[in-house]
Amino acid sequence: MTTPTTPDHGSAEREGTRGRYTLCRLPVAVYEWLRLTAFHERRSMQSIAVEAITAYRVEWETSHAMREGLPREGGAAVKYLLRLDDDLYEWLRTTAFHARTSINALIVAALTRAHAAQTEGVAGS
Repeated sequence: MTTPTTPDHGSAEREGTRGRYTLCRLPVAVYEWLRLTAFHERRSMQSIAVEAITAYRVEWETSHAMREGLPREGGAAVKYLLRLDDDLYEWLRTTAFHARTSINALIVAALTRAHAAQTEGVAGS
């Protein structure tokens, strides 16, 4: 007599939602915008950053003009630990390799574009 086995859903769920942490070095102004936006919108900094990177990915894949003018790294920076799902991390890694830049530069560019889009048309920003 065999006993029915139940799959280990816990490990399968963990496997499906795996992600990677990446340590970012964000310019102080970008970090402060992210922090204040999270506070005002009552959302996590993580969700805002992932949303910005996802939107940047869509723009990157549809517009070749975006590939120019990535931000240069340097200056004062705040360290921020960001968790990315495997798909988004692999896109960043592959894109950074082909664009001959860093993952950090792509993340900063995504957040900078999100900041610009949010403040566009807002007086005093």
